[in-house]
Amino acid sequence: MAIRFLYPCYFDASLTRSEGRRVAKSLAVSAPNMAMISRAAKVGGVSVLEEERDAHHPAQWHKSGGRIRVEYAGSKEDLLKKVAGKLGGK
Repeated sequence: MAIRFLYPCYFDASLTRSEGRRVAKSLAVSAPNMAMISRAAKVGGVSVLEEERDAHHPAQWHKSGGRIRVEYAGSKEDLLKKVAGKLGGK
């Protein structure tokens, strides 16, 4: 199992890919937060290890969005799609 980090900006529909969004717009949600992502990961069967509230995504160093540390055996892209699917985007 690999340790992966999930940032709220990965799932934010208001951001572009270059601003940090990593999922398709159709899977993204408006104003995601750590609680939403943590809940979606748990529903998807992903092991959530820790929530770090003071962490910053490198592309958004000026905003404190936090990050979630999870344990997942597959690729990061598979993890992002699994969590985004449970977030309930458009």
